[in-house]
Parts: sequence; structure tokens; C-alpha cells
Amino acid sequence: MEASQQLVVSKVIHATPRIRGFVLRHPEGKPLPAFEAGAHLDVSIPLASGEIALRSYSIASSPADRSHYLLGVLREDAGKGGSAAMHAHVGVGRLLTCSLPKNHFALAPQSPHYLLIAGGIGITPLLSMVRVLASAKSDFSLYYCVRNGEDAAFLDEIEHLAGCRLTLHCDGGDPSRSVDLDALLRDAPPRADVYVCGPRGLNEAVIEAGKRANWPPQRVHFEFFATAAPAASDSAFRVVLQQSGQTVDVARDESILDALLRHNVEPLYDCKRGECGLCATTVIEGDVEHRDYVLSPEDRNERNLMCVCVSRSKRGDLILDL
Repeated sequence: MEASQQLVVSKVIHATPRIRGFVLRHPEGKPLPAFEAGAHLDVSIPLASGEIALRSYSIASSPADRSHYLLGVLREDAGKGGSAAMHAHVGVGRLLTCSLPKNHFALAPQSPHYLLIAGGIGITPLLSMVRVLASAKSDFSLYYCVRNGEDAAFLDEIEHLAGCRLTLHCDGGDPSRSVDLDALLRDAPPRADVYVCGPRGLNEAVIEAGKRANWPPQRVHFEFFATAAPAASDSAFRVVLQQSGQTVDVARDESILDALLRHNVEPLYDCKRGECGLCATTVIEGDVEHRDYVLSPEDRNERNLMCVCVSRSKRGDLILDL
């Protein structure tokens, strides 16, 4: 069973009309487990229905201060209820069950320049990075993309830390006014590393801009904070588990991983967004539509691996080495 910790909410910050900051501490005031910038916690959130929702939230506080973790939570009115429950029912004094810090988005050591691009609530892991980089006097620039100024969470603190290295980009929700990602990556210092966290469209746009600018993939770092919505073309299919002989039906609007968990089959997994590669599974037979961001062409085509948290069957059944 995964290790967990009980943390108490010591403060709630109304960062924007839709974003709240939650300051979490040890109930007895002890130092919290260490983490590095870019880390997140999995938080168990009690819903009104009585169910427990597991949600991942990035840590925005400084790794040098282990007295607390700061989480930023955007209320998603069209979501599945986790963020709404955090906003409506989690207040000062509430005990929360959380994982130990996890990190698939760590800063590369000794980069000559860190180009940070945040979209909305994606500022939370980048704020922790800014704290580290500013303290170490590292060379960095931060582009914080929001609809308007009132949507920019923790802005006073970011301005204090980043100073002239911050560019606040407000597009008013007009795609034609979006930040020029091609220019950002083209004009970045040589051998820079780019870090992006935000809506899926922003992340994917930075990944594609990196390809157009011939950036090495290992210098383009990203973290998605939500799983992808089902595509209109998705359909139901079956997976056959070679080792057990079990057959599992996968609905059009669920992942293979969720279908496996529903049948009490629990492979190794973590991010559920196709970023970490922990759930990579050997495909014995079948036609895979790969949707992950971590497997190499060799992993997919020669080792016959797929990330069962996001990838699906293109057509027909899949036989997996499970």
C-alpha cells in the first residue's frame, strides 16, 4: 500500500475568485517530508456523495521550508466534484489524507537558462521552481499566461521573486492574442530548458513549438494537471490479460487502467496522464493508438509498450502481458 500522511489545513488563501491556496502542516507541527520543486501531492477528498476522490495538486511552496506545503486549487465547475469539494468543504482545521510528495517534473540541474511557461493554475509547480531559482540566482524567465489580471494567482509574491524576469501575458480569452511560443523558443538562450504547465492546449502547443525549433525532447519539460477527455472517435473495446486469461471490457469514456482497476487488477501506475511511464505494459497483440508523452519510438515499435493510462486500441481487442 502506498505510504500516506495526515496533514491539517492551517490556512486558506483566496488567491483569485476561482483559485484557493491551502496551507497544509503536520498536525503536531513536525517538519514535513522533503520535496523538490515540481512535486505534487495526491489528496483524498471526501465528496458530498460519501465517495473519496483522489486528486493531484502541485506544491507551490519552497522546498527549503518544510514547515508547510502550499497547494493551489482551481474550482472546476464542470469537473467531477473534487475541486468543488475542496472549495466548499475544506477549511482551517480539516485533516486531509495525502500521499508523500511525488515528482515527475523536476528541474534539470545546472541549465544555462530556465524558460518557465505557466497557464492559469499551472503556475503552482512553477512558483516553487521560481522560489528555488531566485534563491540560487539562476538564470530564468517566467511567462505567466492568463485571461486577465484577476485570474493571476499569487501574483504579488511572484512579482517580488521574479521581478523583471516575469512577463504577465493577458489574452482576454482570445486565441489570436496568445503568447508567441515559436518566438519564445526560437529566441531562448542556447541549451535552455523549457518548463510548461497549464491547460492541455498550451502544453501541447509548447511541445509542438519545441519540435519546430528543433529543441531536443529532453529539454522540453511539461506537466498536465488533468487527464484528457475522451475523443469523439473513441469506442469500446476489450483487453485480454495474457497471464491470467481474464477479459476486461473498456468503455469508450474510460481508460484501460481505470477498467483494470474496476476489475481489481492493479498494475503499477502513478500520473494517469501519460507522463511518467510507470504503467507501460507490453502489448502481445493488437493495434495501439498511442497518446502518451513519454515512450520513445523504440519503446512503442520495438519493445511493444503502451501506457495503459491514456493509450487505447485503434480497432479490435488488445492482448496485454498482464
